[in-house]
Amino acid sequence: MGRVITIASGKGGVGKTTMTANLGVALTKQGKKTVLVDLDMGLRNIDVILGMENLVLDHLGDYFEGSSDWQDVLIRDERYPDLALLAAAQNLDPSLITEESFLGLIRELKAAFDLILIDAPAGIGPMFQLAAAAADEGIVVTQPTVPAVRDADKVLHLMEEAGISRRFILVNELRLSLTRKKITMTPQDISEVLGSDLVGVVPEDIQVILASNEGKSLVGTASAAGKAIERIAGRLCGRNVPLPAFTRRRGGLFHA
Repeated sequence: MGRVITIASGKGGVGKTTMTANLGVALTKQGKKTVLVDLDMGLRNIDVILGMENLVLDHLGDYFEGSSDWQDVLIRDERYPDLALLAAAQNLDPSLITEESFLGLIRELKAAFDLILIDAPAGIGPMFQLAAAAADEGIVVTQPTVPAVRDADKVLHLMEEAGISRRFILVNELRLSLTRKKITMTPQDISEVLGSDLVGVVPEDIQVILASNEGKSLVGTASAAGKAIERIAGRLCGRNVPLPAFTRRRGGLFHA
């Protein structure tokens, strides 16, 4: 049976969907059949980030409205043979998605895939509650700023209340120069404040913007962010990929 990892954030704009999309690709490189479930109804973006928007003919709305089976709305791209996507509906009455129907879908996916990554919408609304109810593990994406960390704390508490015992933090868009000057929080600070382990740290990297705009994955590229995401995928697969000292630079780039 597959593992379900819900990826969430307290606030928008911290890079949660970009991390989810690229982790999906990285996990397939680790030999895991992976499906991405986009629950950001009305504002779907995973398809755009991965350059799959032209392939979205059917979506989760068709499944929950009863007009299609989940296999019919599954989207695949020949670039990523072991990756599939269930795209969010851009117009859907949320009341059509009950906890019973969503958990039923997840049970079907767990029988077909090694890993199910749920991209929960930012915040703590009904779709987040569904994503938390389905999860075996949770990752909260945050940035090293006080507002983002405070919101992440709320999400972690809600995950705990939902019974998710394995909860991790992914710190995104870290600028090491600012942490050294004590302008922003360090990853260690964030981990201690939130009381959860780090699954990884992704440095600020212009390649993230360029790749997203072009609909390309960062995985397999020489970008610092792409390499960090690959290491996070390794940790999620149980590999011993230690987190290096956060004050160290190698080749002028931050590695985590």
